[in-house]
Amino acid sequence: MVHPKEEMELLRVNKHAPQTVLAFLALGKDYLSDLPHDERERFLRGILARQEERDRWLLLLKYQNEYVGFVHMKIDKDERPGWGFILEFYIVPSKRGFAVGRNLFNLVREILQVRSVKHIWLLSDRASEQFWHKLGFRETGEIDKETGQEIMVTSI
Repeated sequence: MVHPKEEMELLRVNKHAPQTVLAFLALGKDYLSDLPHDERERFLRGILARQEERDRWLLLLKYQNEYVGFVHMKIDKDERPGWGFILEFYIVPSKRGFAVGRNLFNLVREILQVRSVKHIWLLSDRASEQFWHKLGFRETGEIDKETGQEIMVTSI
């Protein structure tokens, strides 16, 4: 197991740092590889366009001088007001199983706790449910109508 927290760097993606935008788009290409090119580009550009919103973050994870993942999160104002909402969470496959994802989530939790968030929710597919369970998330029994994914929650 690596001890990535000491070696991790979170970088906020924004238009004033073009290298962060390019790194996000490269990771996003892999993250959404099952989508057609045009749909994937539209989705990723949509995420970038919303980064000026208050209480919303798109953060790149840099580990050992390499971009290895990202998280897109916000403080919810609509469905679960005041809750943290993880919209997207991605770690490159070669870094999975080494506590990199767990450490990224711990950084997310710290960011949200400082802002008085007490609970986090997300949408999970079957492939990632086990990961989220290990981090303390539980299934709600609710299914998101738009995506068909399971809604999972945790308290922080």
